[in-house]
Amino acid sequence: WSKKDMTMLEWRTTFTKEEEDKMLGAIIGDIAGSVYEWNNIKTKDIPLYRDDCHFTDDTVMTVAVADALMKGGKPDDFIDSMKKFGRMYPNVGYGPRFSRWLFSDDREPYNSFGNGSAMRVSPVAWYFDNLDDVERFAEISASVTHNHPEGIKGAKSVAGAIFLARKGASKPEIKKYVEEKYGYDLNRTLDEIRPHYQFDVSCQGSVPEAIIAFLESSKFRDAILSAISIGGDSDTIAAITGSIAETFYGISEKIVKKARKRLDAPLLEVYGKFKTELREKDTKKYEAERNELEKLEEKARETKEYKDGMVVIMKEFEDEIAELKSENLEDGEMYFYAHDPIENRCAKESFLVDKIIKKWNGPVDGGSIA
Repeated sequence: WSKKDMTMLEWRTTFTKEEEDKMLGAIIGDIAGSVYEWNNIKTKDIPLYRDDCHFTDDTVMTVAVADALMKGGKPDDFIDSMKKFGRMYPNVGYGPRFSRWLFSDDREPYNSFGNGSAMRVSPVAWYFDNLDDVERFAEISASVTHNHPEGIKGAKSVAGAIFLARKGASKPEIKKYVEEKYGYDLNRTLDEIRPHYQFDVSCQGSVPEAIIAFLESSKFRDAILSAISIGGDSDTIAAITGSIAETFYGISEKIVKKARKRLDAPLLEVYGKFKTELREKDTKKYEAERNELEKLEEKARETKEYKDGMVVIMKEFEDEIAELKSENLEDGEMYFYAHDPIENRCAKESFLVDKIIKKWNGPVDGGSIA
């Protein structure tokens, strides 16, 4: 069952969890693309990781955004975390304007429309559970430095795409959202882009290309290699592509382990805390929804529709059992063959309850009762 089509019964009986390695897609893209930023390569026929791959500013700032969210997600939290982690890692390839801001006492934004706002935004899309909050905090995370409309647009479009992928949206749905809401041209192909693409660190000159790389890809690894093959700001384009591809495809444990080995203790500590906090939030949400569902089920069983429906269901059950008894089965055989009628009765009762609740609340989307 897809999350989008899940019924109440399916939600009750099927535990679905999102990918454990949240925000690693951007980090893996950064690591894989790090060796090609100043040595562009226009092919996908390369290994995902070279021995000299390493994390850069994309990873450090992604971790900083996660840290800021856990501290409250206010503008000052983003500024404090970016300056803290940026100064811990002073030589990982920051742009000139960001570097000046980072190592100064200045806390004001500088009207940037660079792709730094988009490369670091992925934790926002994991941290919140509705699109409005994702877009709002994506804007906050961007605007502390990249307060130009294009810088904000880049962050919000990427965060929105990640969130939609998280919630089971298809590629055409993600494409439509980005095009209609943010106006990016996603109708080009990589084969059309690749030959003439040059180094461009603006959001408007790299975010659409990164999203196209995701849209054309067949799996996570292919998405990263497609992004790198565009050329230009390879690590950042791959980080943006990877952040979306992670939520859409998931990431193999082999790829994850190789990325973790390239991160040091302070980065891994924040990454671990972020995963733990999200797991705790998911658990609380699941328990709250479960409690709400149980109350609705109890209410449904008090309705006339339920009672009338159960008369029919029990009559069908009794007829099936009577038919089994007429076959003079041994006790063990009777126990075995009675399993199907019992299971059918339980399923019919669950669907009856589901039908009644849907009349009150509408269809269930992604396991939530709304």
